[in-house]
Amino acid sequence: MTHDHPTDSGTPDLREVPLSALEHYAYCHRQTALIHVEGVWTENVETVRGDLSHTTVDLPGIQRRRGLTTIRSLPVWSHTHGLRGICDVVEFEKNTATPVEYKVGRYKPGGPAELQLGGQALCLLEAGFDVPTGYIYSVAERRRHPVPIDHDLLERVIAATTAVRRLLHTPTLPTARNDARCRRCSLREDCLPELTDGQRQTPPDLLTPRPLGQWRD
Repeated sequence: MTHDHPTDSGTPDLREVPLSALEHYAYCHRQTALIHVEGVWTENVETVRGDLSHTTVDLPGIQRRRGLTTIRSLPVWSHTHGLRGICDVVEFEKNTATPVEYKVGRYKPGGPAELQLGGQALCLLEAGFDVPTGYIYSVAERRRHPVPIDHDLLERVIAATTAVRRLLHTPTLPTARNDARCRRCSLREDCLPELTDGQRQTPPDLLTPRPLGQWRD
């Protein structure tokens, strides 16, 4: 999990992008705008589980053991790309840094969490460390999953950062996905995906009961 602190970037005209917004953007553009533009946030069972799973790593601290230094809740930033956030855990061994991102659910290869992890790696690289690998720790599985920090991932991070920054300057919200990912989204009642997916040609009848799930899977 990455918490974010608004502050001025080293590039005067470059609006900062929170690292957490990279994962939100990879999951849903509308969710990103609701959270980071409109300031909307609603808790549900999934977000509470996520908060509880981060109880330990959200507490700042440092541990040294046999040449390995582990720092919890480490602030990182990239002046070059206008990124800022806090890493759950970073392990340092000599000049090598290994970020570890905690996620409550099961690991999905190539999923949105990898983009957030790649953003952390980009910040650590700019700080002068070697970052060959990062890890997604799945609380549900109780294990780490290695993620290579390669050129492709970093290019995806940079492209997503540019897209999120553009979204932050856009006055209108993107259309909703209205698919399976909406089912467990805590912002479902704020988003109203059935009404905002851009598929309706006529004004909706708000007084007629509708089935709970009309999804385009």
